[in-house]
Amino acid sequence: MNLIYLDESGTNYQTKDGLYVDGPFLIMGAMFISEDVYWNMERLFTIIIDKYFGIDDWLGNEVHATDIWFGNALSSQLNIDERREFFDEFLQLCGKFGLPYVFSFNPKHLDQEIKKRNLDMMKAAYCLLVGIEHSLANIHQTGVLVCDSSASAENLKIKDIIQLNIEKYHLTPAQALLKQFHEMTSWRSTQGKPSFTIQPKYQMESMSAYLIDRVHFLHSHDSLFLQMCDIMTFIVQRTLVHDYLLAVDRQRIEPDKLPITSSGWAMMRHQIYPNFYGEESRDVTFCDIAIGYEALLFDFTQFQFFPKIKEHYKQIQPASE
Repeated sequence: MNLIYLDESGTNYQTKDGLYVDGPFLIMGAMFISEDVYWNMERLFTIIIDKYFGIDDWLGNEVHATDIWFGNALSSQLNIDERREFFDEFLQLCGKFGLPYVFSFNPKHLDQEIKKRNLDMMKAAYCLLVGIEHSLANIHQTGVLVCDSSASAENLKIKDIIQLNIEKYHLTPAQALLKQFHEMTSWRSTQGKPSFTIQPKYQMESMSAYLIDRVHFLHSHDSLFLQMCDIMTFIVQRTLVHDYLLAVDRQRIEPDKLPITSSGWAMMRHQIYPNFYGEESRDVTFCDIAIGYEALLFDFTQFQFFPKIKEHYKQIQPASE
């Protein structure tokens, strides 16, 4: 069995100076921790955070990627190169243990309509869960999902999840995840035909056989592995922004905003499993990473949605005076 820790990024749709403040993609990520590596990964991670931040009791300090990168609190004594070294060493540790990291990344919808925003969120959750299911199927093991605590979701009953109306109010990432999880697992408890918000191209693919129990919630302060997933998702988000700008406007690339070196992903390249929702195929599209000299993960010009994000980029540029 695997404990699968979840995190998300890119949920802010605001723009500033012609860029989304947290990137053009809605990202949902999942880090797999098998029972074989649980204890050793936990112990070595505590050694890393003690080495860089002087943390000898992790329960008294939450390691948050954004704070580390910006030199707040724990990392205030480190220069930018030392902070980047921490993120690189973290990736090396994850690569050492072969930890799978599955993530979905989908272009944000420019429209402000509630339903369209919610469909963005549901597609992200759908792609993530299908990706997790595929990874579990490849190793014929089950998995339990663990999320950061969410007051808007953790106390919801199944009947409340079913009644969430995507046309009336904005779903949080946790609510979208719970709703999608129910849609993919409901076939196991009812004889009725499953109901899907995101209609699957192949129904059997969308009926989970490996995700067990329910979605569990923990405070990230109390879970080193939720903190690790936060770090990984932060690195992914920053890397995707870099590769996005490389494709749409390379003059705006700011190397100093990357928390890793150009070789940072090398150790993890065989453990990364990205996907997105193909609007034309109306199906989850799995893609390979292509670590290169410039693009750290993806050459976005080769993706089917590239014309869409290029057009989006033009639309969010400030009007010239």
